[in-house]
Amino acid sequence: MYMENRSGTSSGITDKKKILYVEILRIICIVFVIFNHTNYKGYVYFLSFDKGTLPYWFYMFFTVIAGISVPIFLMISGMLLLGKNESIGYIWKKRIPKYLIILAVFSLFFYILDTNLYHREFSIKQFLISVYSEGAIIPYWFLYVYLSFLILLPFIRKMARDISEKEFIYLLAIYFIFVTVVEIFQYRLFNGTVTLIPSLNPATLCNLVIFYPVTGYYLGARLKKVTNKMLLISFGLFVISVIATMLITNYKLGLTGEFTEENANTFINSARPFQVIFIFLLARKLFENREFPALAEKIIAFAGGCVFGIYLIEHAYREGLYAIYNTLCTKIDNFAAVWLYVLLIFLICLIQVAAFRYVAGIIRKNTSKHK
Repeated sequence: MYMENRSGTSSGITDKKKILYVEILRIICIVFVIFNHTNYKGYVYFLSFDKGTLPYWFYMFFTVIAGISVPIFLMISGMLLLGKNESIGYIWKKRIPKYLIILAVFSLFFYILDTNLYHREFSIKQFLISVYSEGAIIPYWFLYVYLSFLILLPFIRKMARDISEKEFIYLLAIYFIFVTVVEIFQYRLFNGTVTLIPSLNPATLCNLVIFYPVTGYYLGARLKKVTNKMLLISFGLFVISVIATMLITNYKLGLTGEFTEENANTFINSARPFQVIFIFLLARKLFENREFPALAEKIIAFAGGCVFGIYLIEHAYREGLYAIYNTLCTKIDNFAAVWLYVLLIFLICLIQVAAFRYVAGIIRKNTSKHK
């Protein structure tokens, strides 16, 4: 999600043409981020249909796939950051303050906006408590994850740089055994009444902050070439993981009888690595060495550079444009309407971020002239 400086890496990721697939992945993922926030209108639209019907399974597929965004954003961050040679001091002086300021400023701005819009009492104390303990703006939870990643960056770098092919496969095996297999089968066998003792579960290596950045660095910076065999194997695992997630989700919904978004999300990330690895490798295979027309290349790179800004403001447009979604629903299929609604939000946010970057560029030029 972030436009990190690509120079100065020990992994040799310096040629923008070689990482154009990263910008394409960013654009796809931010669209899915917006889609993830559509709740019952789109994200868990499958719950509107009778269990086991064709539309139920068809729309559940989108629910499963939509969650690729955060893991892939973290994989990209790992690919671009873990090869850099930076001191702990640099991380704490440059990187962490930047995102702390962004988190504070945008959280305060939208907190003030919400208090005025919903006629709530403004309380700086309540704002600070919410930012500290739960997040004043719910979609900004990813910023907390990213800050945690930056804090642990020196240690994750050591791990990513030294990991061998066998050790990387071992890491995937740990995830597969303790997160995918154990989580799914223990629920299928015991209906949630018996779970593995936490002391035995090496979940620390499998969390968002460590697993996905290391995976992204290995697949994007350490892996020399994506072979057809590698892509075929990852596609097979992708298909199996999607089917397994859908089946266990269907089982829990039927067992509990509670067709809610919370229940639908229980196992949504259990087999996530095998989905994002395939998508990441596929994008690299298709676009890494592909020649794009100069204009298309500029547009992709520019739109990819706007993704973080889109993430910061997209939630402000969801309610504002909801009337358009309602109007579309009277004319076309609901699911088609929600995707047009999502793409409209993306385009409006892209234009706004582009305008902001243009104005900021003019200000910087004028400031530099006066120095």
